[in-house]
Amino acid sequence: MTVRVGVDFGTAFTKVAIRAGADLVPVEWSEVTGDDSETGRYIVPGFVVRSPDGEYCWQRIKGSDIQGNLKLSVIEKAESDECPISTVAYLALVIRYARAFLYRNTEVGRKLAGRSLRWELNIGCPTEPHEKPEVVDMFRRIARTAWRLATRINLQESDIKAAWVADESDTGLETEPGAVPEFVAHIAGYLTSPQVKEGLHALIDIGAATLDVATFNVVLQNEQISPPRIPIFFSAVRPLGTHYLHYNRHSKLDLELSWNDAAPIESAGEFGERNGKASEDVIAVDGEFAEQIERCVTGVINGTRINSRGDPRSRAWREGLPTFITGGGSSCDLYRQATVAVEAELKLRVEKRSGSSRHFRFIELSPTFGSARRIDTGGRLTVALGLTEDAENIARVVPHRDIGPITYGTKASVDHSDLYGD
Repeated sequence: MTVRVGVDFGTAFTKVAIRAGADLVPVEWSEVTGDDSETGRYIVPGFVVRSPDGEYCWQRIKGSDIQGNLKLSVIEKAESDECPISTVAYLALVIRYARAFLYRNTEVGRKLAGRSLRWELNIGCPTEPHEKPEVVDMFRRIARTAWRLATRINLQESDIKAAWVADESDTGLETEPGAVPEFVAHIAGYLTSPQVKEGLHALIDIGAATLDVATFNVVLQNEQISPPRIPIFFSAVRPLGTHYLHYNRHSKLDLELSWNDAAPIESAGEFGERNGKASEDVIAVDGEFAEQIERCVTGVINGTRINSRGDPRSRAWREGLPTFITGGGSSCDLYRQATVAVEAELKLRVEKRSGSSRHFRFIELSPTFGSARRIDTGGRLTVALGLTEDAENIARVVPHRDIGPITYGTKASVDHSDLYGD
């Protein structure tokens, strides 16, 4: 049986889903975190604990060191050969727990007994860093090292360093770990659904730590015998996720810097009432934050519209740009309002330039289909679910650097007499 583990390695939280044959299992982390709420049980915070003797675990003990920022630090140091010890240890713990969770699953566990399992592993990578080969190589090396170490009872710093240096090719995995752009994992279900259409698309992913925006084409191949091609036009990753919305509110309004990143975002009125602040003050603070979101989204989409390395002649500028709005913060009013503001601004620019009276509009598409629909987690598991698909069959990504200016053919005019004679 093929068993594919999809790890959505987030900046603030990690989510995991496993596809075992025909079964799709979202991993629950309540036994690790103690959070069994509907939104919290599918996420595990992105930090690891280092004990005084150099062992890595999740249990907080006296004298231990809690280490976070495990993802962004790796991206920043991708060109270095230095071992990202904390990140490897964290992912080894995640993988070890996820595999055990699968075996303990009441319905799926009994199907695994006596069967030979062919393990595969996919890990998500942010769109913008994915353009850099050294980042992809780093993510794959971390994934395969963590997979090997996940069999260890104890994760000692010395053992992690040794495994990193050895970098053995025999990991027990069926194939090399896949480092899949997160936006591709987001739309994996869409690409195989009847709803899929060719042409320009956009994705706005609102995570706990980052806001990821990307524009890309969907090019269907040979009656879907081959996977779709996904040329990436422009992308951006900014620290504008819900964690920083919380931080902005608390710091600007002189409140204690303490909140629960897993909880739903309150409206300005609710936040002000709970913290004894006027809703007008909260709205003003939120307005400054929303402007940063708008600039990020506008920069990516407008660059695609006017830059020759984008798709300025796409019919999407006339008929509407299909846009995915996903992530744990996608239901937050502030991000929704910022998206509407971007839509209004771009609508004016499109009409001013083309003279068209048609409205520019976002079309929100459902990013999950099939079995994923039965798992309601508010968009938090979309990437993890997409990563349980075969990485080679999701889509063939074409990086921005490999895309030349798009050209469109012109219709040749045919003389009336050529068609009908004299």
